[in-house]
Amino acid sequence: MKYLSIFFILIVANSYSQIKEGKWFGAINALGTEMPIGVSVETISGKQKAYLINPENEKLKYAFDSISITEKEFYFSQSQLKIIYSGTYADDRLNGVFKQNNMELSLVLTQEPFKKKEMKRPQTPIPPFDYYTEEIEAFNPIDSVTLSGTLTLPANDGKKYPIVILVTGSGPQNRDSEILKHKSFAVIADHLAKQGIGSFRYDERGVGKSTGKYAGSDLNDFYRDLDVVVKKITERKELEKLGILGHSEGGVLAPWYASEHKKQIDFIIMMGAPGIPVSEMMHLQRKNVYIGQGMSSKEIEKQKQLFTKIDEIVLNNSGKEKIDKLKALFTDFAMKNGYSETETKQYVASQMNTMNGAWYKSFIAVKPDTYLRKVRCSVLAIGGGKDVQVPMESNMKGIAKSLHKSKSRFLRKRTLQYAKFGNLNHLMQPAETGMPDEYGKIETTISRDILFTISDFVNNL
Repeated sequence: MKYLSIFFILIVANSYSQIKEGKWFGAINALGTEMPIGVSVETISGKQKAYLINPENEKLKYAFDSISITEKEFYFSQSQLKIIYSGTYADDRLNGVFKQNNMELSLVLTQEPFKKKEMKRPQTPIPPFDYYTEEIEAFNPIDSVTLSGTLTLPANDGKKYPIVILVTGSGPQNRDSEILKHKSFAVIADHLAKQGIGSFRYDERGVGKSTGKYAGSDLNDFYRDLDVVVKKITERKELEKLGILGHSEGGVLAPWYASEHKKQIDFIIMMGAPGIPVSEMMHLQRKNVYIGQGMSSKEIEKQKQLFTKIDEIVLNNSGKEKIDKLKALFTDFAMKNGYSETETKQYVASQMNTMNGAWYKSFIAVKPDTYLRKVRCSVLAIGGGKDVQVPMESNMKGIAKSLHKSKSRFLRKRTLQYAKFGNLNHLMQPAETGMPDEYGKIETTISRDILFTISDFVNNL
């Protein structure tokens, strides 16, 4: 699903202390990847200053606004961004804890230049490939968007093959569904080709080589993009049977499209897909993530009540009325929680940017039963037991319940398969906690069991 953007700004000082002037470097491990941070401590016009710097572009720097330093301890804060960095100073190291918005992360700074660790991704396919690939485009005339992607076939030999269209999850993603250097769709396409199955994966609108604009688009826009992709692939002489694999949000688009194009789509694969109303699923997702972050049950309940009101306003209002009600809700929440005037303005603006958008309304309005009960083709539903974003049990149960109401095409046999993997997360990786901060730490891009479950399902149809 829609993955959260985190802005880290660090503040450090050297006022009447042993903390040396110069540049300090370190990294915060967030969402499984290292985010390098640099701090420059300087004396300017006789006054000591400290700035956050980007190690990759040191011209970008931001001043801190509050300092407390003793011989062995330090406390730095940036009130506008609600950041606190505190700890001890010893052996030319700043050993501290970075806090922001109920998140606490260890952060050590030294004056040694930071070297980012290389992410190991052994499954990523490396050319030359022993199968056929072709760059093709599909044009969406309604929105004037050109979707660019890669067609992969076992061989360019004139034979017919099953072809699977791969549809990514929420957020702007490229054709490889790349997240934290993991290229899951490239891995899937590589595996399918070696198992005699073709695939097509494409950059979302406004991403990579595709034209258009992602920001401001909603599920209806992505549905139209999928429609032109399906039509393009249907024209291929190599096509034997056509399927759609959707991950996360793509797991909404795949069955929705199949339910309205019963003759064109032969099978769908739903991977980490919603099976209950998305507004309900999001409550479960937030609860799981909050628990993993150590949030109290009282605060979790407070957040649930807030989002219940948000969704009610978004679904039942539009235009200026929706805007006014959302702003009033966010302002009231901020004031009740002790935000300053500046913090309140920033909080309201950031929340409005997401909650007032077209995508959010289209997403929380999704009720999978409305399309799943109309699906007529074969279905493979895959869930991970450690998926905190789309919890497996409730969603797989919902998918099965809705598909039980559906029927096969007239005189056509179909397969309904439900595959549960208890140790996999939302990206279908073997995981310990399933939390998003593990995604980048895990070397496996996608479980081998998942890959063969997909190929076996397609080849046995």
